[in-house]
Amino acid sequence: MSEMTDPTLLQRLGLRLLRLLLLLLPGAILILFWQWASGRLIATLYVSKPTDIAARFYEMFASGEIQPHIMITLQELVLGYCIGVGVGVVAGYLLGRSPRAAAIFEPYVMAFYGIPKIALAPLFIIWFGIGLWSKVALAATMVFFLVFYNVYVGVRNVDRELLNLARIMGAGESQLTRHVYFPAAAPFVIMGMRMAIPYSVIGVIVGEFTSSVKGLGLFINQASSTYDPAGVFAGIALLLMFIVVANAVAGQLEKRLLRWRPAINTERSEI
Repeated sequence: MSEMTDPTLLQRLGLRLLRLLLLLLPGAILILFWQWASGRLIATLYVSKPTDIAARFYEMFASGEIQPHIMITLQELVLGYCIGVGVGVVAGYLLGRSPRAAAIFEPYVMAFYGIPKIALAPLFIIWFGIGLWSKVALAATMVFFLVFYNVYVGVRNVDRELLNLARIMGAGESQLTRHVYFPAAAPFVIMGMRMAIPYSVIGVIVGEFTSSVKGLGLFINQASSTYDPAGVFAGIALLLMFIVVANAVAGQLEKRLLRWRPAINTERSEI
């Protein structure tokens, strides 16, 4: 029997196809209802039709109107996210490894964490101007606290008996970091990174709403001020694409970093 006619393989493909259809079904129903309701239950001035949004989407790319905004927002997102994750991982690890330092600095971190990050946008614009770096700073700040606390908790929760056993066997600090702390804290790191993705988008868009030369936030703001709901929804759809792609990349990274964990067999689970 050939591989393509293997009943087990066909069953797995059928289950995957069924899961994909179940995943897409609510979205398809929502879009169909939206198309029907727009103009009937609510004026298209407030909620544009999906077909109008698709047409506006095509127009934006065909005219080259949206590409400069996408490039600026992507740069801000990538820089802000990477800086926030990097600083959050280092700070969370160092504070988690040092109980004395944690006792001193944790209250200050908590105090800064309680500040609404949106309130920092005008301050960052004063410091860094209306260009790219004020948005990067705001996004990095929002990402930092989420990653920091997840890494901090992950490091603090490492099994002390495992640490003592590793030290008895002669493990140095670098070996403890690589073979004990990192594997134990990796799920917390990944969780913080995934949670921070939408917050980095929020930080960038809020910064662009406040003051910007280019960017998707500026595009959405201008579309709103000119009563262009199709443009607003098209810009929001682009932001959703960013989040979906970033989550997919984070999911692949999670599989690589946590490949030592036993895999959960989902093929036999009920749908």
